[in-house]
Amino acid sequence: MRNGGGWRADGWTLPPALDIEYNPYSKKKCYGLSKARMVGWIQSFSDEVKRQTGRRPVIYTTTHWWNKCTGGSAAFAADHALWLARYDSANAGALPAGWSFWTFWQYDNSGSLPGDQNLFNGSMTGLKRFAKG
Repeated sequence: MRNGGGWRADGWTLPPALDIEYNPYSKKKCYGLSKARMVGWIQSFSDEVKRQTGRRPVIYTTTHWWNKCTGGSAAFAADHALWLARYDSANAGALPAGWSFWTFWQYDNSGSLPGDQNLFNGSMTGLKRFAKG
């Protein structure tokens, strides 16, 4: 949390996000955790973010990683926004288990603006409301 900036309900600052995807530094793509332990770790992380900020983190992941490493857990969809990573596709495709829509979609890692290219699933008013909590 000390490295994540300071979330404020100001209608501008997005809530913390858990970037949970394949481990690029190891052959243990699910960080060496069983599906049940991974779900437990995500829950513990989420609980700590909630304790410190009053908000649940956004979960940034891919559908493939989520289904493989959490066993397709639907435990987080009701109270965690989804930031779906899916590049080089005309649409977001299948969603991880439990979620019926994405809040953010990272559709490319480069484009007309520097850095990753993302969409918010809504209006500017909706984005401000989401940021405010």
